[in-house]
Amino acid sequence: MEDGEKQEKVQGPIGPTHLLKEEHRGTLLKLELLERALLYLLRPAEETTLERVEIEKDLLKDLAVALDKEIGLHFRKEEEALFAILADYIGKEYGPIEVMLREHEKLCAAFVRWKKIVSPFCRSGAPIDEAVRKVVLDPGLRLVNLLRLHIQKENQILFEISESSLTGEEKKEVIRRIHAISAEEK
Repeated sequence: MEDGEKQEKVQGPIGPTHLLKEEHRGTLLKLELLERALLYLLRPAEETTLERVEIEKDLLKDLAVALDKEIGLHFRKEEEALFAILADYIGKEYGPIEVMLREHEKLCAAFVRWKKIVSPFCRSGAPIDEAVRKVVLDPGLRLVNLLRLHIQKENQILFEISESSLTGEEKKEVIRRIHAISAEEK
């Protein structure tokens, strides 16, 4: 037996929840950077430098753009691939899938609102005052926390249900759908 075959038998083939968890890991890294930038910008002016504020604003803008592209695509993969097939087992109207779908809608709407505010803020040279904190920075931190909680629920509840419920063929179908959605976006 070759080393590659042995490794596949020990670990098994990569399943759909593995692919989605990998995307979650990438999102969590971006959320960590986003949180650090927001927390720096929340510091009192005497604890910051103008140069570093501009660096953090650029990072904030770049992360907002990256997350905007990734979140919608990721939610589509979950909804059209995994949830669509898993719904045959646990239903869609009530329970974990329904909760995740509602959270997807709320998270997308909150992110769109926040991104519209972040872009002009990042371009402006205005000082960071109480209004900026309330409109840009505090909602950004709330969004980071909401996304983290959402990812945790999916990883620990929905993906575990998926792993124990779906057959091998159903998992392959979910993977096929995920790849098809990814290909559409390229």
